[in-house]
Amino acid sequence: MKNRIRIKLFFLLVTTQLAFSQEKQITSLLEGTSRKNTKLQKSPIPIETMFGHEKINYLSIFNSRLGERSRFSYFGVLTISTPYQSNNGANEFVFSNAITYRLKNKIYATSGLQYHFLKGIVPYSGLQLLSANPKWLLVMSPGIAFLPNTSFQSVGIVEYKPKISEKQRLYTRFQGVYNFNLENGLHERSLIYLRTGLTLKRTSLGLGFNLDFYGPNKTQHQNLGIFIHRLF
Repeated sequence: MKNRIRIKLFFLLVTTQLAFSQEKQITSLLEGTSRKNTKLQKSPIPIETMFGHEKINYLSIFNSRLGERSRFSYFGVLTISTPYQSNNGANEFVFSNAITYRLKNKIYATSGLQYHFLKGIVPYSGLQLLSANPKWLLVMSPGIAFLPNTSFQSVGIVEYKPKISEKQRLYTRFQGVYNFNLENGLHERSLIYLRTGLTLKRTSLGLGFNLDFYGPNKTQHQNLGIFIHRLF
């Protein structure tokens, strides 16, 4: 019963974020019409849900420049994992918020706060490498978290999206995270997520596989299912 309530809350949160992203699109269009001679830089908002055989996984990423010519941006990542049954793991909720500063083209310094379902409020700082074009996306983000203990985390994302016709693209993604405690030298959390499917316009659909590792013993949890990925 508790997990049913949590799944309902999950869908409520997803619906709220979809409404937020649509509102942001409308606002950007209105601003664009009022600035005829200004090119408005707007990053797409990727939102993804995977319905696996063990869990529902959700991911959304927000990236917005703080001003037309500013080197500062807001970068936010929300991840949720909700198992259908309580014996398949805990409900996970992680919301990262950072201000990034562009040091050079494609290289950023980051600093912010993360809410973690087990650790609470976690301040962190690091670097980010971001390179994107219609065919490739590369993100590398190593960083240090300072509370409740000092830990190192590295996040990597590679997307390969070649054209296969005038209207369709292949969509593939590798996503990896590795986190270990610098105070005791033990593994805390890591994951490998794989996606493969087809993209039509701004929507991708296909197969997803999640492999999660927890704790010093690297206890494994697997999740295989169907994902839908949409750019707003």
